[in-house]
Amino acid sequence: DMLPNLKCFSLKSYFRFQQYEQIPSLLRRMPYLEHLTLYLCINDQHRITDGTRVQDDILAHMSQLHSFTFYISTYIDSGDLRHNISREHIQQTFINIGQQNATTIVNRLSRSVVECSIFSLPFAFDYLGSLGNTFPNIIFNYVTYLVVED
Repeated sequence: DMLPNLKCFSLKSYFRFQQYEQIPSLLRRMPYLEHLTLYLCINDQHRITDGTRVQDDILAHMSQLHSFTFYISTYIDSGDLRHNISREHIQQTFINIGQQNATTIVNRLSRSVVECSIFSLPFAFDYLGSLGNTFPNIIFNYVTYLVVED
């Protein structure tokens, strides 16, 4: 069922899950959203979440959206990657869709797992579950819980 009267929606999941495809289908039921907040940690064996995926799966279906605050972290098997993931490449996908107030952190957690985190700026969340040994030049004003891995 459609939710045409819903103007504001927030979904935060601090734990990794594999059912990402259910998120866009849920959001498509809310075509008149004006404010959307997402904090997602996705186990996706094959595909990172970048600006192109955000545009195609979410933003293209929300013409009334005025504010989009997000942190989306994707954990992928590096053996499934067709090429190396670079922060610059992912950042360019946000520039391509007109989202200049977003940034990327790419961490190799092990030989087989890469984490790619994308988020809107300024960082608006109090929880940052994984920050590798590459510290971005960003002030995290609201973070009260932080995990740093090396």
